Amino acid sequence: MNLTPSPGSPAVGQDIAARHFRRNAALLVAEAASFMCGFAFFDSSTVYPVLLRKLGASDALIGMTRLVQVLGYTLPALIAAHYIHGRALHKGFMLTTCAIARVGLFTIPLVVLVADSRPSLALAWVISVTALFWLMDGACAVSWFDIVAKAIPVRVRGRFFGAMQLSAGLCAAGAGLVAASVLNSPAWPYPLNFAILGSFWFVGAMGSELGLSMIVEPPGTAGGEEQRPTFTQYVRLAVPMLRGSPRLRMLIVTRILLDGAGIAAPFYVLFAQRELGVSLRMVGLYTVAQSIGRIAAGPLWGWFSDRFGTTVGVRGIALTIACTPIVALLSLTGEPWLMFGVFALLGAVMDGVWMVMSTALLEAANESERPLAVGVASVCQTPSAMYGPIGGLIAAALGYHAVFAAAAGVSATGVVAAFAMPPVRGSRSAGEREASSPDDGARSPSEEANAPV
Repeated sequence: MNLTPSPGSPAVGQDIAARHFRRNAALLVAEAASFMCGFAFFDSSTVYPVLLRKLGASDALIGMTRLVQVLGYTLPALIAAHYIHGRALHKGFMLTTCAIARVGLFTIPLVVLVADSRPSLALAWVISVTALFWLMDGACAVSWFDIVAKAIPVRVRGRFFGAMQLSAGLCAAGAGLVAASVLNSPAWPYPLNFAILGSFWFVGAMGSELGLSMIVEPPGTAGGEEQRPTFTQYVRLAVPMLRGSPRLRMLIVTRILLDGAGIAAPFYVLFAQRELGVSLRMVGLYTVAQSIGRIAAGPLWGWFSDRFGTTVGVRGIALTIACTPIVALLSLTGEPWLMFGVFALLGAVMDGVWMVMSTALLEAANESERPLAVGVASVCQTPSAMYGPIGGLIAAALGYHAVFAAAAGVSATGVVAAFAMPPVRGSRSAGEREASSPDDGARSPSEEANAPV
């Protein structure tokens, strides 16, 4: 009788995940740091809008780029989830979609160099390449999440994301300082300065691609091609999945509501300048406060989720998000220093909401449903693309105070949803389940305590 596990069996995947845990964890952290470092050179909220304005883009067109970014990241998710459904290995799909997204970045510096003579061409090309970047990056994200879930044990997943966000935040902060220096240097006038930053973005993206290519993907559970559903049938599977998982439903609802706090994000600094009378120097200090919050909170959110469970982690991040517009409203009492707290909180939740929600999402779905769950959750974030325009309309009609009040109200409903979220199925708490479960190819607790995460 043959007792050898088949290549696609859970035992084989767990063994490979355990043997290559250190390698995969280090590579995933490094590739994320490279990706975020490169992206910071062309940050979508600072450098990129300034370049578009110099190329002749209107305010309406610049505003639409945020909509394209969100839609590009969310809409391909279900298509990608269907493609990898039932495949034990799909690293090739991830690398292919990542390459399509990132190779085109090589052309941005070349096109920007001719921006003085042909600004319209440069504008159209830059927007097209970045749109393709977000579209394909959204497609590869589903595969990336599933590989992370197979490669990183549940009990250390929060700390892993925390280490990832810490390293990525430090690299992004350093890249921001370099970008400021390049943009302000007389040695690199426009458009050379933006071409240099575009080159750095491409290098960071390719470094991330290299790191991803070196990962050893543990095989998942394979399904036969004859059992493979059509795309329509696959999408219909989302209904029974959501119906059977109240926790997953509430996770999605909570994320959508908490994203509503973002309607105020672009207006905090404008409020501080126009109504509190702070100087440009103070605006720079706000940026420092945001970076400190981002770097300091990453490991804390990871430890918090691992120590107390993802349910408590989601509730903690929800309360932090809800506090941000409230602190901004308190500054109306004539205490402008409170705005430092606003930006520190913004930095703390900037990566924290993604990290904590991702950890909870991967935990809420079983292996066979995981790609579909990630895809559905991504698509359900599509309404978040409208929060920015809604905030702008409220600010124009009623002022910044009304925007902050609206952000506080929407995020408060997110807090209610977070506290209404049921616990992990079949366990008293996530922490207890993780402490006693040998799944996901995890090593013993003593081995994991010494793991480089």
